[in-house]
Formats: sequence, C-alpha cells, structure tokens
Amino acid sequence: MNRIIKVLIVIQLFCLPNVFAQITTHGELKKSNKLNKLRKSDDIPVISMPSFNVAQMLIEDQLNEKQVKQPLRFAKVFEVDIDIKKEGLQENTEDGQIWRLKIKSSGAYSLNFIFKEYELPVGAELYIYNSDKTQLIGALTEINNNSAKIVPVQPIKGDIAIIEYFEPINVCFKGSLKLSKIGHDYKGILNSFNEYDGRFGTSQSCNVDINCTEGNDWQNESHSVCRILINASGYCTGSLINNVNNDGRAYVLTANHCINTTSDANNSVFVFNYESPTCSGSDGSVAQSISNSTLRANWSTSDFSFVELSSVPPNNFNPYWNGWNNQNTTPNAPVRCIHHPSGDVKKISRDDAAPSNNGNFWGVTDWTVGTVEHGSSGAPFYNSNHRVVGQVHSGNNIFCSINETSEYGKFSSSWTGGGTDATRLQNWLDPTNTTIELPGLRLIKNATINSNTPASGDIVKLENVTVQGGSNIVIDINERFEATGTFNAPVGTTLEIRP
Repeated sequence: MNRIIKVLIVIQLFCLPNVFAQITTHGELKKSNKLNKLRKSDDIPVISMPSFNVAQMLIEDQLNEKQVKQPLRFAKVFEVDIDIKKEGLQENTEDGQIWRLKIKSSGAYSLNFIFKEYELPVGAELYIYNSDKTQLIGALTEINNNSAKIVPVQPIKGDIAIIEYFEPINVCFKGSLKLSKIGHDYKGILNSFNEYDGRFGTSQSCNVDINCTEGNDWQNESHSVCRILINASGYCTGSLINNVNNDGRAYVLTANHCINTTSDANNSVFVFNYESPTCSGSDGSVAQSISNSTLRANWSTSDFSFVELSSVPPNNFNPYWNGWNNQNTTPNAPVRCIHHPSGDVKKISRDDAAPSNNGNFWGVTDWTVGTVEHGSSGAPFYNSNHRVVGQVHSGNNIFCSINETSEYGKFSSSWTGGGTDATRLQNWLDPTNTTIELPGLRLIKNATINSNTPASGDIVKLENVTVQGGSNIVIDINERFEATGTFNAPVGTTLEIRP
C-alpha cells in the first residue's frame, strides 16, 4: 500500500515571475482594428517571393522517403533581408506607431518565417496573420528577445501573410525587426486553422497515439517529447533530458542530421504536447512552443545533437526531463520510442525483442507496435526501465509492412563522443562522470498553484512554489521528493506524497 505523507506548511510568500520564449497563437489585433477604419488592406505593400520548381522538389522527396535519416521536408526556404520598419506601411495611433507588410509566395499552402535582429522594447507587439484573419500568431513581445536575436515562428495557412508590428510612444529603445527566412509550404503542411496542425493523421496506420492504452505507463515521458520545426523547412523530434543537478536546465536531445549547426539551433521551434487528447481521437494543439535554442554539443558518429532551449518550458507545459542510462549494455526488452512520425501527433512504438548491437547504434528489425518515419528523427529510444539509451537515427522500416532494421544512436557512444565538450554529452549532464543511470525529473518551479495539482515522476521537485487556499498537491514518486527554496501554503493546505 502506498504511504501518504500529509504536510501542513506556512511560510512567507516568495515567488519569481515566469519568463519564457513561448510563441502565442491566440491574440487580438486591437491596434490593427483601429487602422482598418483608416486604411484598406490593399494599401499595405507586398513583397513577393520568386517561383521555383515544385515538381523537382517533390521528386527529390520521393527518392528520399524510404530513409528516416533526414528531417521531413515540406518547404522551400527563401533567404531574405527584409526590414519590417523600412518596407512596411507606417501609421500613427494615439499611443504609438504600426508597421504592416504583406509577404506573398504564390501557390504556397502555408508560410512560415524566421526573424533576425529581433529586439523589441517593452510594450511592443508583433503579429503574423493571414489575409482573412482566420489564423493569428501573436502577440510576440519583448519576452521573446534572446541573445541570438533570432525568432522562428510556426506556419500560417495561405500564400499571403501580413506582418504587423506595433511600437508604443516613449519606449526605452527603438525596436529592430528583420526577416531572414521565408518558408513556402509546397506539401500542404497545414489543413486546419488556429492552434491545430495539418500533419494530423499523416503517419502510417500502425502507429499508436500516446494516449492509447499502449502509452498509459509513459505519460511522464510523453511530456518530455517535442516536435521540432527546423530552418522553416523540416520536422524532427527531440526530448528534454535530465542532468545530475536536477535543476531543470532546458536541455534537448535530438539527431545530428536534424540540428548540426548554430544556425540550425537558433532557427528552430520546439512544440510540446502536440498529441491527440484521446486514443485515435481528434487533432491536438500546437500552442505550447519555445522558439530558438543554443547548440551545446553534437557528433555525427552516433548522430546526436544536444541543444539548450532559449527558455525553460513553463509549468503549464507539465515538462518532464527524461532519465538516462549511459552504459553500453544491450537494453532489456521491451524497448520503446515516443515520436512525431511524419510530423503527426505524438505516437508510441514498442518492440518486444531486445535491440541488436550495431557499433554506435542500437538496431530494431521489426517494431511489435508502430514504426518510425520521417519526422521521428531524434526521438528518444527507451529501455524497459524508462531510461533513454539513444535517439532515432535512420531506418528502412518506415512502412508498417516492411521489416528492415532501423537504427538508434547510442547514448553510451554519445556520452564520450569525440572527446571534447562540444562533441559529447558527459560535460553537460554529469561533468564529474560519476553517474551510470539518472532518474527522470518532474520540476515545478517559481509557480503559483491555484487548483488541485497532481505531479508524478521518478524525482519530483518543488522550488519556490506558492499554493493558494483551497488547492492541494498530490505527488506520486518512484525515487524521491524534494522541496527547496520557498514553499508557501495557507493553513490547512495538504501536500500528499505517495512513494
């Protein structure tokens, strides 16, 4: 029987604000609505992209579709240098200025953008929306500022998008905002509006949703997995990885063939919790995203890439940091993979046989449940003890009916990598190299709990948490529970810990 510990705590309130580079997908164009009465949409200047050979790109994609080891390509990327303030239509309002600019790429199913020299003052707002305003990204604000000054955003439906930038009067500095890349979707990556995503249902029929029975015991790990949009043109998968400090550093493991340069890392968007809400259910939301990352280490020999997100996923993402095992010991069956095949909602695959040992890779000949596809690259490969032992590298078994070996870069090989901090995992996850296996982490940090909140994981840690009256926390742990910093709870609040 589980032992329940009830803790009644009263400590002085201290709670830090959340700051993160989330891409908001809901908003209201309040400033623009004022201008619509003054100017017609036709007055907004248009910058058009050149035409290109779509048929040739589709032929290239067909030739490559039998191999996983590349991102799922869906867009032609145009390199541009467009200053929104210089090229856009400028208008004055009583509280500031607005610039609007149309971007057109004829025939595109959707458009996506990467901004450079992104520096917005407090109070400034950036929106991207389609011509009939049925889909909106924004507001992006000073919260999205980062050291690289690069902000990529997700696709928006249609071949015309309007970029709108508002800057208030008397800002502390003048904002800077330029476009560096425009992605022309030639495959129809978006088939729906608002927060939902057109990749839904595109993966092979044998793949199983994470919220089916198959995924019941893997809900914690599910929250670690993210779909990655790279350089405005392709999709891969990655996952949050724990380190020995259990401090919630925003480390993500993926594949080297997905992200292998500083530019790749900077120009990526990481979407968490894109999944069907029920087994074989409807499409999921892509609203929870982090823009931009820093490349920390990569090594082509085991095909790993290790990045740090520009900000830590906030508490409402329910983030989970995967545990790992760094030993070159064949994992016991069954093994599993949680991934975004073909950019689809999150799936889970299972193999009831132990993988083969192929040098720097583990090999799976025939998944018992599901498979891997384009878009699965970089996804975590787990042993039976829920520890990451690799990431998706390549495979020929991307179709349910074909049973050929797919490979997964070994965590053990990546641990020492090429022997330098920039080519190995050890320096980032355990600098003293004293740990063989690390449990997964559920961290709730700098948060105010205003409803009954469950938390579960190998390690559950609360740091600087405030609990409002009438709210309780229930914690299920496998390894240990920690409460550090300031923990504030009203008299009568119950903290239940179930080891």
